[in-house]
Amino acid sequence: MTSFNSWRTVNLLKKLSFPRLAGTPGEEKARNIILDELESYGYKPFLDEYEILSFTIKEARFEVLEPWEEEIPCRGVGFSGSTPPEGIEGRIKYVETGDPKLLPREEGCILLMSARPRLESYKRIMKVKPAGIVVSEGSPYRKPSHLDMMPEWRKYGSAPMVHISFKDAYRMLVNGAEKGRITLIQEERKNKSFNIIAEKRGVKYPDEVIVVCAHYDSVYDVPGSTDNAGGTAFVLELARFFAGKETKRTVRFILFSGEELGLRGSQAYVKKLGKEAEKIKMVVNLDVHGGAIGSNGAVVTGPTQIKPYLEILSKEEGINLQIREDVYSSDGTSFAKKNIPSVSFFRSSGASAGIHSPDDDPSYVGPQAYEALAPIVIRFLSTLINAEEFPFPREIPQNIAKKVKEYFEKRLGIVDEKEEKNK
Repeated sequence: MTSFNSWRTVNLLKKLSFPRLAGTPGEEKARNIILDELESYGYKPFLDEYEILSFTIKEARFEVLEPWEEEIPCRGVGFSGSTPPEGIEGRIKYVETGDPKLLPREEGCILLMSARPRLESYKRIMKVKPAGIVVSEGSPYRKPSHLDMMPEWRKYGSAPMVHISFKDAYRMLVNGAEKGRITLIQEERKNKSFNIIAEKRGVKYPDEVIVVCAHYDSVYDVPGSTDNAGGTAFVLELARFFAGKETKRTVRFILFSGEELGLRGSQAYVKKLGKEAEKIKMVVNLDVHGGAIGSNGAVVTGPTQIKPYLEILSKEEGINLQIREDVYSSDGTSFAKKNIPSVSFFRSSGASAGIHSPDDDPSYVGPQAYEALAPIVIRFLSTLINAEEFPFPREIPQNIAKKVKEYFEKRLGIVDEKEEKNK
């Protein structure tokens, strides 16, 4: 009988550790690896195509011009627009997170921020018409993250944006940097992107579906080892584990693309479901995995009965699992818009502390990550798949549904098309 192989999972993680931004050749390379794996297990995977807006950073520079001259290493922020080839200059103003009291009265400044703005701050910032924005990394121990913004936000205005290290931002602030120049050249393009789907049909309740998913894309130009080559490898190993086993319900394994650009792949998939959505009983999402030293967690976006059940499994396995009922910023949340519950399993670790940056590489991954969590995930999945009567109601509590709505509207800035028309 096939057993879950943690070493094999880690090797798959490493094999997938290269830049995989959706809509790029990196996505295609990862897709081919995943398809080969699924076919080797006996599945007949197929592709779910959708259109995605992607980007390439051609040039990103930031220079302090006064009272000293220095070029500061930076990363361009995707979808924030481009400058003229000669760049744009402006007075440097520190505005924290876009605090109203700190925003300048004059237009055309370069704003130094302590973090990438959330939507409400972004709207406020755009009213002062900045020449550009410089975002500080949040910790002196991290390399600058590779960020992008939501294209939907540009209806409120736009400003070329770059990301610098915490240490450089600190030096600029305490030494009184007064004037700077941003040069940012990027290309945007609409490309085809693909979700990958493989299905094991249930023998007794084939029209009841359990989705097991992860996103296989990464942010721009980083290896994305724990986020989310680790989750992708986890799903693939689960697909191998269940391949030779009879299941009462249908198990649908999905590797989504475009998660890092705003849950694009899962949103496109859910939007096309139609009445098929009624068949999906539960989603198990795996996002951020692989760190050898760490701890395990789960976020339940679904009925209140799931949390105590996972607590029992945790105690029976002797593995601590921090569980909360909330919204998890990943593909399971897309299903909540159709009232489909989900559980997102994740691993917090030193390895994942570098997510979205070049530090998210395979240096600190190991089989210990999967040896700890896989038994709980497998037992939970086995219950969902093989229980004679499905053990949990297909519902999302009202307080969680409200958080889901706020997540899409206030964090991602995506408003439901029907609601938009009614405004």
